[in-house]
Amino acid sequence: MVAAVARHLAGMAVAWLVFVAEAIVGYVGLLAYALATGSGLGGPLAGPMLALTAAVLGVALLPLLFLPAVTVAEALGRRRGTGRVVALAALVAVILAAAYAAVGALVTQVSAGYVPVVAAIAALLVLAPVVLYALTACGLGWVARRIPARWGGSAVVAAEVG
Repeated sequence: MVAAVARHLAGMAVAWLVFVAEAIVGYVGLLAYALATGSGLGGPLAGPMLALTAAVLGVALLPLLFLPAVTVAEALGRRRGTGRVVALAALVAVILAAAYAAVGALVTQVSAGYVPVVAAIAALLVLAPVVLYALTACGLGWVARRIPARWGGSAVVAAEVG
């Protein structure tokens, strides 16, 4: 149980870092576009505020999107390998992200024509974090199963992990 929680916490940390890094890379891209076109730069706090917003949103998405996606994928694809778990986690995350984005767009009264665009962007933004979360969780599970008992591992930990 402890090993399973630890590997999911490590996966969540990786997913959160990747989500924030995507926001920073997106801001740098927008800044480059603004400089190339000669349009406004958005002020000196635009980058830090975008990173802060992504960090807060990333914390909210951990239990609402990333954890359920990987947990469902592990339950369905446990004995079929890491590739199957990663693919299922990505599929579940894309479905959840698109649904959350569509509901959010409808609640905030976004024009109906933009709802699919918002859902598609949200689905693309969660792919890298959920894939790395699943790879981290599966990789740490693989490592925990191979630690011999004489080096601090135990058969109980190996049984819990998978």
